[in-house]
Amino acid sequence: MKRAPQPSSPIRIASLVPLEPAARAEFARRFVIEDVDAATLGLLRPDVLLLSPPVRVDAAFLLSLPASVGALATYSVGLDHIDLDAVRAQGLPLFNTPGVLANAVADQAMLLLLAATRRMTEATALLRENRWTDLWSSQTLGIELAGKTLGIYGLGDIGRRVAQRARAFGMTLVYHNRGRTTDEAGATFIADAKDFLASADMLLLAAPSTSQTRNFLDRDRLAMARDGLIVVNIGRGDLIDDDALLEALDSGKVRAAGLDVFRNEPRIDRRFLSRPNVVATPHIGSATEEARRGMATVLCEAIEAWRRGERPANRVV
Repeated sequence: MKRAPQPSSPIRIASLVPLEPAARAEFARRFVIEDVDAATLGLLRPDVLLLSPPVRVDAAFLLSLPASVGALATYSVGLDHIDLDAVRAQGLPLFNTPGVLANAVADQAMLLLLAATRRMTEATALLRENRWTDLWSSQTLGIELAGKTLGIYGLGDIGRRVAQRARAFGMTLVYHNRGRTTDEAGATFIADAKDFLASADMLLLAAPSTSQTRNFLDRDRLAMARDGLIVVNIGRGDLIDDDALLEALDSGKVRAAGLDVFRNEPRIDRRFLSRPNVVATPHIGSATEEARRGMATVLCEAIEAWRRGERPANRVV
């Protein structure tokens, strides 16, 4: 087990993350922080390595770290970029950022849901391409949220906050998880995936990427869904079979999609960008000043607690 630095010595952090100014200032106020890349990391003797989802943490990566590294901090809630067993084997504490970005991502989910239902990609193209001719805007008739059923796949912290917002829009809520949750946020649990998909007018994917959730939305499950489904993904890109969703968008089985996450980010499947019924954003769910400051703060507090010999609530390993 790696030991934390003594309280008398400043903690040195090597950052592989391009931090926003406010977030970086929070780290710099408490610690010594230096930006690094794969080539320069070995030249430093950091106590903590700060990383994010683009960095794949596996056994080989961990063995390449300087011996001084005593803990890892990921600037994310998601952990699918990290081999947790390999981290345990090295005896390294690992911290993440739960809770503080849920509001930002829930807002983004509602933005995408509204933009998809109101055909925002098509509507803005009419203006930008000088093709707007109908003053009654019947060129882009959309649908409303009120009275529709939103199916939430993954009723975790973010899913519950989306549920709160969706209720304010007059939506009925159902959800599908591995099991029923204690806080259902006004949503009805449906254990069977087929029944769940058949009940939803709109589908929100808010689950993490795991062996059980990858490719959840494939051809078979799309066939179970209602015609004209609206799909929004703020979970992980690999929850969706890209080919299956593109086919469904072209056939009309899926009316529209709002996507903030993709496979192989940032080298995404660009076919989505050619579809007028897709609203796409570049994984900006947590990209608010408040969320990013909160993420920095929760990691700083965890690192300080670790140095004091405590186990913070956001220690994953």
